[in-house]
Formats: sequence, C-alpha cells, structure tokens
Amino acid sequence: MKTEGPAVDGFDGWSGDIEGHERPDNAGIIQGTMLKFDNTAQWKTRDDDELPDGLELIIGGIERVVQRWQDGKPVNGETRILQPGEKFPDVKALNAAVPETEWEEGPDGTRRGPYQCQSIVYFVDPKTMDRYTYPTGTVGGSIAIRDVKDKTIWMRRMRGANVFPVVTLGDVFMNTRFGGRQRPHFQIVRWVRLGGEGAGEAPALPAPAETAALPVVDAPSMADDFLNDSIDDIGTEVAEPPKPPKVTKIGKKKVA
Repeated sequence: MKTEGPAVDGFDGWSGDIEGHERPDNAGIIQGTMLKFDNTAQWKTRDDDELPDGLELIIGGIERVVQRWQDGKPVNGETRILQPGEKFPDVKALNAAVPETEWEEGPDGTRRGPYQCQSIVYFVDPKTMDRYTYPTGTVGGSIAIRDVKDKTIWMRRMRGANVFPVVTLGDVFMNTRFGGRQRPHFQIVRWVRLGGEGAGEAPALPAPAETAALPVVDAPSMADDFLNDSIDDIGTEVAEPPKPPKVTKIGKKKVA
C-alpha cells in the first residue's frame, strides 16, 4: 500500500561532516562573513572589505560564548556557549588560574589571559540570503547588542514572538574614562515577521523571490495601548456620557 510521505528535497538534511572527524568548536559560531567595527568607526569584513552603503540586515539571533585562545585562535574543546539566562563566568578568576607564561599580547599591546567572553550577533541579508556574524568583546559592542535586545523583547510583547528587527550598521558617540569615542550601533529601520504569528513556531526565512513581500510589522501606537486598556477595564458595557451640572438662578447670578 503506497502512502504519501513528507517531501524530501535534500536541503534540510544536507551535511558535509565526515564520520570520525571532529569539527572545531568555533566552526558553527562564525556563520557566513565575519564583520568588525574598527578603530576608525567603520564597519568592514574580516578582510577589510567595505560594506555597501545603506545595507539592511535582519538580526536573526544573538549568542554569548566563553572561549580560550592560543596563538590567535580558539582552542578546540575550550569553547562554551552560554544558555539563555546564564550569567557570564568570572573571566578574571579563570585567567588568574592560568600561569602568566601562557598569557599573550592583546590588540592594545598589553598581556592578557587566554579566556575571553564574547557576544555574537547573527545577520542575514533579506535580498541575497548572505549571512554575517559580528563577534565582540568590547564594552561598546555589548551596549549596542543590549540596546537592540531590549527593544526586540518589548516589540515581541506587543506584536508576537516571531518579530525581528531590520537594521543598518552605524555608530554613536560614547563617553569613556579615556575620553569620548564612537561605538557600534544597530539602527532599526523596521520590523518584520518571520514564520507564523503563534508563539513557539520556529522562524523560517522566506525564499529570495519572496523577500520583497516580507510582512512589515507596524510599531505600536498610543491609540493601540489606550484601546487595549479600555477593553480590559470596561468590558462589554458602554459608559454613558457625563451629565451637565445643574444650574440654579439666584438673582442675576447663576450658581452651579
């Protein structure tokens, strides 16, 4: 008896892994092209290529990792991805337990321990489906990620779980104890919904031919909030308009 099964096209199940060959821990962390925010406040690729002006990217996810580095590369088996809600470990204590003979010189010329905490942002170009990854361990980068994370959480509370920000890569001024400088900034240009509206549904990126028709999510208005509050407070009853005050005449004067 012939039964109809799910369509198989080979995309979801494709794998290039070889049995018995372990992948490096960081193989899945950097996806697509790695981005960096350099000392001149410019966004570039790892190879110093400039990005197109006005490039719009969907932030598809964020991660936090702790890695041990040696000779400019992550040590295999020493990368840990933090779980949602998990705090960063005390990286100073981790490095203090490592002999300083194993410390290396950082980009600023000072010696530092091998353990580093990083935040990762994953982007996708909705027009080409090209992927980008921005890893950062700087204070400015962490502020930028926290800012867009907070806004996304609030927007999802108002518009549903599968709402994602479309951003351009920019910079803003930041005060530091060493003076002011520019830090990374993700400028939100609009919100889109990926997948269904129900909570718990996995986000699904559309096919390239459908990217122009991505459903745009409007930002909530004051009227929306007022109507929602009114419905909750009043229920189905209709409030009567207030009656005008009764006026009594005393001589030539009117007294309410």
